[in-house]
Amino acid sequence: MIDKKLSAELLSRLDIESVSEVVKHGRLRWFGHVERKHPDDWVSACRHIVVESVKGRGRGRPWKTWRECVVEDISMFKLSVMDTQKRAVWRSQHQIQLLADSQ
Repeated sequence: MIDKKLSAELLSRLDIESVSEVVKHGRLRWFGHVERKHPDDWVSACRHIVVESVKGRGRGRPWKTWRECVVEDISMFKLSVMDTQKRAVWRSQHQIQLLADSQ
């Protein structure tokens, strides 16, 4: 007979991160990279553009934007946007937090 295991139990037994944790880690890493860019760089100019749709966003709950996800991740991990300017500090803070959450 096949034993049914919870995915959280399997992740802990195999000592691997969940997909959502890996995505959060990558998103925070990219956010730190973008925040450190020079203000005259085209990436810095593009991140403040608001795209407006002619028809609106459609029915139902609106999708989260990338910025909304980053703000949620920053508040969840109790990070500061000011720390993005110091690369070593930024990386160590969210990596330590992700490691603590996975255990």
